[in-house]
Parts: sequence; C-alpha cells; structure tokens
Amino acid sequence: MRAPPEVRLEKFQKLVERILFEAQRGSVIVVEGLRDREALRKMGVPGNILCLQSSRKNAVAFAEELDGVQIVIVLTDFDRQGVHLAKKLARILNSQSVHVNLVLWRDLRRLTKSDIRSIEELPKYHQRLQTEQFLGRPISKYQAAVLASSRRQAKRHSRHPRTRKVVTYATNQRPNHLS
Repeated sequence: MRAPPEVRLEKFQKLVERILFEAQRGSVIVVEGLRDREALRKMGVPGNILCLQSSRKNAVAFAEELDGVQIVIVLTDFDRQGVHLAKKLARILNSQSVHVNLVLWRDLRRLTKSDIRSIEELPKYHQRLQTEQFLGRPISKYQAAVLASSRRQAKRHSRHPRTRKVVTYATNQRPNHLS
C-alpha cells in the first residue's frame, strides 16, 4: 500500500532540500540530458549540473573531465539504461577517488517507484503530489494532466477575457428577423 500524499510530498521535499544543500556545498550533479538539467533548475537546484548524454562522450571520457571534483551526485533516469549508466559512472568515479553520492538517486527512485521514469518528470511529479495532498486522494497521471491543462486555460482566459457584445434594443425597435 502506498503512503498518503502528505507523507510522499514531505519525503519528496526533504529529498529536494538535500539535493539543494549538496549543490550549494559545491557538489557536481550529473544528469543524462538537457531536459533533466532544466527540470532540476525548475525545482530550484543551483550549481554545477553536467549533462552526460549531451557531452557526446563515453562515461570514461566524461569521468576524466571531472578531475579535481570531490563529490559527484549522480541523478540519471530510472529506466534500465539510466540504472546501468549510474552504476557504471559510480564505478569509474570511485576508481578515480571521487566520492559518488548514489543515495539521493536511490531514495528518489524508491519514493517515485513506477510514477516517473526520468528526472525531467520531477516538477510534474511534485505538482501532482501537491494536488493529491490538496484533494486528499491519489490521482492518476491523466487526471493530473487534465488539471494542469485546465489551470493553463483558466490563466489564459483570465488574462484575455472574452468580451461579449451586449445589444440593447429600444422598447419598440426590434430587428426584422426577430419579429
């Protein structure tokens, strides 16, 4: 059985706070792609976030670029390729005497389970947890998407309200087609 939304939201926020703390201490965060980096930026994570896939280098060459770095946080995706990449990168960096933090990655993976598969989905997952807490019940990904689109539409319409033409007729003057 899953934990209530309040508990999952609290655990998620603590994990994000730990990532923020490590980033502010000067740790380098390694993600797979540019969208993952943008998702972490949306979550408010400052600091040095490096993209492994967009560097167009293999894991060994990428790890050699991290020469002089003391702590690396690996936040790859939670799919099969991401798991393999995280373990491989940790093995290579450990051989270079770099401290690799996989604890945050494991905790995120354990918390999100089958809800998300990539780091780029973290902001939407956070928003969904907030909605679940507000409603007091779990919602599906589809329901979260519908709620998000309805919020966007509400914002759009509140900025540009439609103006209705109000037609007023004098008491005895009606158009011919209405008679």
